[in-house]
This record gives sequence, C-alpha cells and structure tokens, in this order.
Amino acid sequence: MPKKIKEKIENFIKEKNVEAEHMLRTGYWLKQLDSDIDDAFYIAALCHDIERVFPLRDGEVKPAKTGDDKLDQEYLAWHGKRSAEFAEKLLWEYGFNDKKALERIKTLIANHSVGGDREKDLMMDADSISLLENNIPLFIKEGKDKEKLKKKTISEFKRLTSEKARELVRPFYEKALEELSN
Repeated sequence: MPKKIKEKIENFIKEKNVEAEHMLRTGYWLKQLDSDIDDAFYIAALCHDIERVFPLRDGEVKPAKTGDDKLDQEYLAWHGKRSAEFAEKLLWEYGFNDKKALERIKTLIANHSVGGDREKDLMMDADSISLLENNIPLFIKEGKDKEKLKKKTISEFKRLTSEKARELVRPFYEKALEELSN
C-alpha cells in the first residue's frame, strides 16, 4: 500500500477532528499489540469509527445507543457497516485499488466492536485501549454521568481478549476508575 494513502487517511482524520485522537491512537495501539501488522490492518484501525465524520444521509436512521455493548448490538452492527462503507469510498477516492485488501479492511472495520478471530480481537483490543486512554478521560472532563462511565470503563476492560492488552491499558483503566470513584 502506498505510503501516500496512509498519510491521506491520517490527514483526513486530523482535518475532520471527530474523535481524531481516538482513531489515530487505535492504529498506534494495534501496532503495540502486534508489531507485524500490515498496512491494510493499520488502515482498518484508523478508519474504524470513520462514519462519525459523515452526517446521516437522507432517510438514514441511527439506531439507539445505551453505551452497553450487550444492549447495543443493532447500533454496533450499523456503526461497523457504515464505517466500512465510508472507508471503502475514501480509499477508492485516494486511489487504493487492491480489492482483496479492501474486503479485509471492510471486514475488520465492520467487526471492530465484536471481535471473533485473532485479527478482529486485536482490532477490538486496540479500540478499547484507545477508548480508555482518550475517550473516557474526555468524558470525565465533560462531566458525563460518572456511574455510566464507570460501567463503560469496566466493560471495556473486561472485553479485552489478551493479557498484553490488559497490561497496556491498566494505567488508563486504574486512573479512570480512581477519578470516577471520587
């Protein structure tokens, strides 16, 4: 994959500034979990939440979201599918034409909230680490409901699939729980 395409995706995310830090750090954490990931996997990590950059299309309805993954299956499926669609569109616009890699990218994005195999689990773990590193502290700062945030923090930690992911995220997890307990 041309380096230029990775840079274009990174710049697009930075310019749109919608959860930019979370999305970029998901790519970073993916590399920390497995230093052998390829460019397609990295691009999938960067684009996993890309649908949030785009407004709803005419007639499109966003499913309800409670913040509890067990209750939010409809939302998570919609979010993953929509992010995969927008990632595909962007990659085509940037000249990416490897159809096999594109299908893999779309599959990883569509399943980033549910895991299921080694790659999907790595993606889910990287997403959770970045969420605990970036989003939870931001939500605390914004004054969101502490009890809901505490549940989300615990839920994100519990869904991690590897000991390495738990080790990497532990400082963020413990700091968040401490802040949410005060």
